[in-house]
Amino acid sequence: MFVVAVSASIIASQAMISGTFSIIQQSLSLGCFPRVKVVHTSDKYEGQVYVPEINYLLMLACVGVTLGFKNTTQIGNAYGIAV
Repeated sequence: MFVVAVSASIIASQAMISGTFSIIQQSLSLGCFPRVKVVHTSDKYEGQVYVPEINYLLMLACVGVTLGFKNTTQIGNAYGIAV
């Protein structure tokens, strides 16, 4: 069961990161977001991008949520409500 939970969290976090970067890239194209450095990590796939500033903001958000909830029970309850 532990392996399934870890696998699910890895897949969910990767989906969130990919979605965030895609939204930022589209916002940049529309001029709705300030200019940031976009690194294309693949020549083959245009959608594979890396934005260092956004990655740093996601890290700060994760640390903030972890410090704000203070224990895994509260984080689990919040996750259950959100899903």
